[in-house]
Amino acid sequence: MKTGATLAKPTTLELEKEIAELNEQIAAKEHELARVAGVNSLNKTMALRNLLDTIYALDIDSGKKRAMTDTCMHLIDNDVASKRFDTILTENDAAFISKLEKKHPNLNAREIKICLFIKLNYDTIEIARSTGMTQRGLESLRYRIHSKFGLAKHDSMKSYLTALSLA
Repeated sequence: MKTGATLAKPTTLELEKEIAELNEQIAAKEHELARVAGVNSLNKTMALRNLLDTIYALDIDSGKKRAMTDTCMHLIDNDVASKRFDTILTENDAAFISKLEKKHPNLNAREIKICLFIKLNYDTIEIARSTGMTQRGLESLRYRIHSKFGLAKHDSMKSYLTALSLA
């Protein structure tokens, strides 16, 4: 069934205006997401510090208390390091991450973070420590990333990522 009215195609100017509006909406959502993530991260650190204070106040075996406080301090240190890494990431490597995401949209956020560490010449032990993973777990993740890149068995991920950042 045909109707007498035809749909008019939007003009280039109308499309550009719509794109600009959508970009503004995206920027606003990204800003809101960053704000919420910052609040959640602050709440996490505060909760860990409160837990640490509670553990110090407990009347329990000193060995057990020490193990619990060490775990809390490790979690706090990881949270602080993660915040520092995210700041460095947005200031210095946004272009690299953008290129990586365009070329490999199938990578998740964790894999992208690992790729950035590799590009920055961190070794496996340092990356594992910074991300809270075991060394073996990180090796498995690196293998999966290597496969996603489609690299040959003896191709270097470091070389590949460096070349991508320079492209």
